[in-house]
Amino acid sequence: METGRIISELRISAGLTQEELAERLYVSRTLVQKWETGKRRPGKSDLESVAAILGADRGVFCEKDDGIMAELESCVPENCGMTEESVIPLLENFLQTLPPRERNIFIKRYHFLRSAKEISTETGIRQGHVRTILSRTRSKLKEYFKENIK
Repeated sequence: METGRIISELRISAGLTQEELAERLYVSRTLVQKWETGKRRPGKSDLESVAAILGADRGVFCEKDDGIMAELESCVPENCGMTEESVIPLLENFLQTLPPRERNIFIKRYHFLRSAKEISTETGIRQGHVRTILSRTRSKLKEYFKENIK
């Protein structure tokens, strides 16, 4: 289940409006609305605050994020000694090597944390084909890291 939908369901269950939740979080109602519709992604501290205010376990938001990030982390060679700061420029360079469609699908998955089904709906590409594109792109990323890590 996508993060925005979870926030919406928890907020409604708690009997709060978007405006009331926004006031408790010290953010705008528009921002809460963007989170709930998936136009913006809340940060980890925002999610922790939402969970605390709505009486939910922070883990309710982590399950999907963790699985998606595990896919991406599997592309980085083990014991390569790379830090987050050193991976970012390599990843940015890798993205530039991809055709636009593959790059957009990769970004939807690993930045916006969309499921294959959501990407399929957004792009008009069959869900199985989205999974294939993601798998092949991860394989390319593994090879790119192997070639470019010194």
